[in-house]
Amino acid sequence: QLYRYYSHIRAALSYPWLIAKEFPKAQIMIGGGAFTAFADQLIQKLPEGTIGILGEGEDAILKVVEGQSLEQERYIVREGKTVRKGQQGAPALLDALTVDLPYLTSIFPQYKEYLGESIGVQSKRGCPYDCAFCLYPYIEGKRVRYRPPSMVVQDISQHYHQWGARRFWFTDAQFITGKEAYPQCTEILERILAEKLEIEWSGYIRTSLITPELAKLMVRSGVGDLEVAITSGSQEVLNDLHMGFKLEKLYDGCRYLAEAGFKGKVILNYSLNSPKETEESLLQSVESYKKVAAILGEERVFPLMFFLGIQPNTDLEERLLEEGYLSAGYNPLMLTPTSIRKLLYNPAPLNSFIAKACLRAWERKDGSRDPRKWTGSLSQAPKESGPYADKSLIRGIEGNSGRDALLSLEEILRSRQSLRAAKDSGDKSAVTRGV
Repeated sequence: QLYRYYSHIRAALSYPWLIAKEFPKAQIMIGGGAFTAFADQLIQKLPEGTIGILGEGEDAILKVVEGQSLEQERYIVREGKTVRKGQQGAPALLDALTVDLPYLTSIFPQYKEYLGESIGVQSKRGCPYDCAFCLYPYIEGKRVRYRPPSMVVQDISQHYHQWGARRFWFTDAQFITGKEAYPQCTEILERILAEKLEIEWSGYIRTSLITPELAKLMVRSGVGDLEVAITSGSQEVLNDLHMGFKLEKLYDGCRYLAEAGFKGKVILNYSLNSPKETEESLLQSVESYKKVAAILGEERVFPLMFFLGIQPNTDLEERLLEEGYLSAGYNPLMLTPTSIRKLLYNPAPLNSFIAKACLRAWERKDGSRDPRKWTGSLSQAPKESGPYADKSLIRGIEGNSGRDALLSLEEILRSRQSLRAAKDSGDKSAVTRGV
């Protein structure tokens, strides 16, 4: 895996050098989310004079083509040993951005390779939240900018009619960014219904912001499976990570979906062993899964366990640098066994309990030795049936290994509680006899 990782990086970085060799007078530009996240490291590995665009690039690209200054844009460029950066003056306006699908089809014959895939559509840009581990605010900014609902649905409609697309993914940081987004979200879904677009759609959605009315509209317009970043079942842990939602509101949103007739799956993403995590907060995460499963039905709820990845330009990285967990000047692209253990945040002592729970769950699944009842409809689903790009994700859903890992973790932690209680009781008895 490490060899493949570095091979891919070397291959990707070789293309700008090839262009510089073959077309020495060409101005090279590079950008995107991954480049934005690791720009300080990557700019050193690119040909001198390469313009790196941080975040959105619509206005910056036009300025380069037209020979205008980039001083009002977010960019990075290396000239010898000097690296210059620009600050964006005003974010790009989204009211005129749309996809010209007939033109795109005419210049990109490989589009046929994507027929049947889920199509990404952006309805807004920016994220107002301060989640400690997330890069969206750094990449897109905290100010939320909305595309007109008519243009959003126009993008959906032309893919629907020209490519035969039926599945869509809203690529927004959050489809419902807050109460201010209700009018736009509502109009988008109403237009989907009005145009009789029989689609399945999804995106990153905070169920804590779902209202009864919005839940009904979501179901009627074709909402499919949802990924919910619950992160933790402990409100204290969520607050420490600046997640910006209340667990009770998240449960309410799930209830509204159930009452509206939601039939899709809900994938609960947990980031275990986050800062401030304790044995008790881990047990609270198990309880939160049980609550959502009780609301939506066990057969619809699939918990998946992750660990926080430490990324540059996040509050989590800054905090861990201040605490000495990370060393100043560390290279986030350098993956050695030691650095992997650092950058995938899962410190002792809780890491050992989580590892035991995962191993126990996997052993029970092997050969159907799990004694606990599981009737998940996906447990017998063929592997090619899942519309998920990440193979490890669909494997976790098909076997529902996250559920078993959480319940195994509960067994381990409850057993530790019992042992501690017995020890405390024995110590008290010994003291009493001594008196």
